[in-house]
Amino acid sequence: MPHVIATDRAMFWAVGSPIVAAGTTEVGEATLTGLSLIANADEMAFLEAVADETLSSEVPQLPAPGEWCEAGALYVHAGSLLICRQSHARTEHNPADVPALFIVWREDAPGLDWIAGERVYIGTQRLHAGIEYRCLQAHVTQADWPPPNVPALWRKVVPPGAEWQPYVAYAIGAEVTYAGVRYRCRQAHTSLPGWEPPNVLALWLPI
Repeated sequence: MPHVIATDRAMFWAVGSPIVAAGTTEVGEATLTGLSLIANADEMAFLEAVADETLSSEVPQLPAPGEWCEAGALYVHAGSLLICRQSHARTEHNPADVPALFIVWREDAPGLDWIAGERVYIGTQRLHAGIEYRCLQAHVTQADWPPPNVPALWRKVVPPGAEWQPYVAYAIGAEVTYAGVRYRCRQAHTSLPGWEPPNVLALWLPI
């Protein structure tokens, strides 16, 4: 039987073809269904999968201004799919203009920007000042906790083979380039000035 088990991140799900129901499974919970199932912890990946499946009238239209929107619910508005981020009485604003309230999918959608007041989970990725970060600990974001200021909560996402940089949390197996040489991380650590790869071979292996 198709099912969703949320271990460390909330999971978005939709069942049926066409979609007949959608929701969110919180960490520590499970959802079972006898119907076809789409599920993903990544909001944009989930919306893309649902959009590929259907934009059926079975997905409800976004409630009118003043009516209630339920957190985690899937809606259609002006031909686009969206997820309600926080339960609220809908305002008159275009959903795309209020990212604190809605995640709106479009075919060329970039990553989601970091915002305050959002519950995030281990592995959640958000953009801040054009830089992508991955969440290290589940928490509710705060205005005075932007990713660069709380390295215990966020790690900068470094593309494979990117140039080594200080103040980046590198995971075991991460690959970087320094002075034209590629290195692979041997121990997870946060880089510091003076810890350039050739200077700390206990942390970096030339490849």
